[in-house]
Amino acid sequence: MTILARQRLATWGVALALLPLAACNADRSNAFNATVPTPAAAAATMGVQDTKFINAAGPSDQFELQTSQVALERSRRADVRAYAQMMIDQHTASAQQLTLLAGAKGATVSQGLDPTQERLLAAVRSAGPSGFDRTYLNGQVLGHTATVMTYNDEISGGVDPDTKALAQQTLPMIQQHLQEARRLQGRR
Repeated sequence: MTILARQRLATWGVALALLPLAACNADRSNAFNATVPTPAAAAATMGVQDTKFINAAGPSDQFELQTSQVALERSRRADVRAYAQMMIDQHTASAQQLTLLAGAKGATVSQGLDPTQERLLAAVRSAGPSGFDRTYLNGQVLGHTATVMTYNDEISGGVDPDTKALAQQTLPMIQQHLQEARRLQGRR
C-alpha cells in the first residue's frame, strides 16, 4: 500500500471516528442524542497539552503549504518540485483531519504562522534562483524537526485520546517528510 493510499485510508478512519460527534445537537429529548457528547463536553476532555498541540499543528501545516506552493513555482529541480507537491497533498489532508478534530472538540485551528515560520517563509520567498532550493529545503528540515517534537509532546503528554490518536497517526508521515527533506539536501 502506498503512502498516499495509507494517508487516504487514515483520513477516512479519522473522519468516520469523528462522525458521531458531528451529530451533536442541543436537543437532549432523544435518547440517542443524550449519549453523544456536545462539542463543549468533548472540549472538556482536552488538556493543556492537547490545546497546545492543536495551536501548533495548524500553523505547521500552513507553513508547509505556503512554502511548498512557492517551491512549486520557483524550484528548478524536478525532485524538489515533486517533494513540494507531496507536501501540499499530504499537509492539505492533515490540515483537514486536524480541523475536523478541532471542530469536534469545540476548538479552532489557527491559520497564522508563528514568528519563526514567518521568517522562514520570508526567506523562501526572497531567495534568489541559485539559493532557492537550499533555502526551501533548510526550512523544510527546520519546520519538520519542530513538528516532530510537537507531535511527540502530544503523544507523551496529551490527555485527550482522539487528539493523541491523530498525533500518533500523523507522526510517521511527518518523520518521512523530514527524512526526505534531508535526503534532498544532500543532492545538490
